[in-house]
Amino acid sequence: MRNKGSDRRASQIDATAIRRIFRRFYADLQAHEQLINDLNVFPVPDGDTGTNSALTIQAGLLNLDKGRSSVVAVLGQIAEDASLGARGNSGVILAEYVRGLAESAKPDVDAHTWSEMLKSAATCASQAVSLPREGTMLTVASVVAEICVPEEVIDDNKESDGDTEAKNFGSETMANFAAFAGEVSRAARAALALTTEQLPELRAAGVVDSGAMVLTLFHDAVASELLGVAMPEIELAQRTCDVSAIEYHGPTFEVMFLFEADLVACESLREELGVVGESVTVSGRESPFRVHVHVDQPADAISEALKHGRVRKVEITKLLLEDTLIANDLDGIGVVCACDCAGLRDLVESTGAQYVSVASTVAPATREFIDAARKLNRANVVILPSNTDSQASAALAAHQLRANGILAHVINTTSVPASLSALAVFDASHSISEVVDSMSQAARATRSVVVTHAARSTMTALGMCHQGDTIALVDNTPFAISKTASSEDMVINAIHDLLDNGGEVVTIIMGRNGDESIVEGLRADFPEVEFAVYWGNQTHTDYVVGVE
Repeated sequence: MRNKGSDRRASQIDATAIRRIFRRFYADLQAHEQLINDLNVFPVPDGDTGTNSALTIQAGLLNLDKGRSSVVAVLGQIAEDASLGARGNSGVILAEYVRGLAESAKPDVDAHTWSEMLKSAATCASQAVSLPREGTMLTVASVVAEICVPEEVIDDNKESDGDTEAKNFGSETMANFAAFAGEVSRAARAALALTTEQLPELRAAGVVDSGAMVLTLFHDAVASELLGVAMPEIELAQRTCDVSAIEYHGPTFEVMFLFEADLVACESLREELGVVGESVTVSGRESPFRVHVHVDQPADAISEALKHGRVRKVEITKLLLEDTLIANDLDGIGVVCACDCAGLRDLVESTGAQYVSVASTVAPATREFIDAARKLNRANVVILPSNTDSQASAALAAHQLRANGILAHVINTTSVPASLSALAVFDASHSISEVVDSMSQAARATRSVVVTHAARSTMTALGMCHQGDTIALVDNTPFAISKTASSEDMVINAIHDLLDNGGEVVTIIMGRNGDESIVEGLRADFPEVEFAVYWGNQTHTDYVVGVE
């Protein structure tokens, strides 16, 4: 990054420079995605490191332009979003590397601060991995963390044209950030080249480590930003390998999920997953944690996690090969919808969907989802879990259904209104990809309100209320808690708040203690909004509302 009106390079970077660095890094990952996939040998030769890394950083850029003006805030947001959206083993480690940078960042980042940030990043990334190995991206992280900030770099070549500058991309006449970034970039490239001999799997394939390539591209992006020139292409002795010639004897499945618990429970889960699986990586400093593991039986990992905390957004992928489905003569698309409002059974079943009951305190078992899916007698099944506690069971059910010839797809709805919105756009005449896409969009566009009363379990979860307090949750987040306000006041205020930000349709599901008269006032306040009212007859919530 050059200062305006000057040929001298900047000695510090700010939030704007950080944004440019990560955009450049993402662009480089996209440009090299296939190359990195082709290098992917360890820990599984599944050819997805480039894709997973790009998707992880893409998730990290989600809120990049939300007005944050400090390096600390920008890096912190990138780390948080990348962690929640991390894909694969490499993605989790990469997200933790960014988190390490964020944790040691300061408002003004110079070469010395960046040096400390690199040390923090290396430590953070290493801690994410249960069994670190030499010859991976962790090795590159460790090597660059040891590079000292130079007091002076002697420029042996006095030419200043762009080509010469690119070839000598660390040369500076005085110590500054750009010189240090150039040194780090060179060190990363050297460490990358050595990975081939550091892991037996890489040596057999004759390639460098794909994750190490990702981290090297990151440090190239930093150097490019500070030096103002593009880095030369990384020279590789071999740019691809014959994956089919590599023998893999590890677990069959990759399982990823968000884990909600305290840090102690997360560490305990990490240890247990190391017993039942391999390649255990965990991203995050507080709940929710992003957990990754390779196992032969996905149910083992999920069951272990459920012993320690809450599990949601489960993803199960077969490593190396696509699932081989048992042939059958089924066709068509069906829907399974979990619901904790017994009065909605007829409404759900009128759409042709199978209704799965959710008790107020117990999520459906995997077997209940499987049985409901089989009753549909369809080749493709969409599962709507309707709350976060049901997502793990739904994901395991989908995994088992696929192994038995039914292509199951889970749309991770977190409320009954979101599931009803998805059901409303279900059209079995479309292709399964079109159905999943349209139902997912409808669910995402629905915001939810739940009004209930604090029980002992609720008090423990929220930690801010007393038994009997009235609670309004918006999108599962506390909106209001009161000892004196009525459920009717709570739900009206929450609906007003959501509709003030837009909305065309409001679906109100009345609990056993609900009062239908509230709808008259709402219709008067919002005459342009369509209100649909159903009696859910649930006892644990007074009102469940969806706003679209």
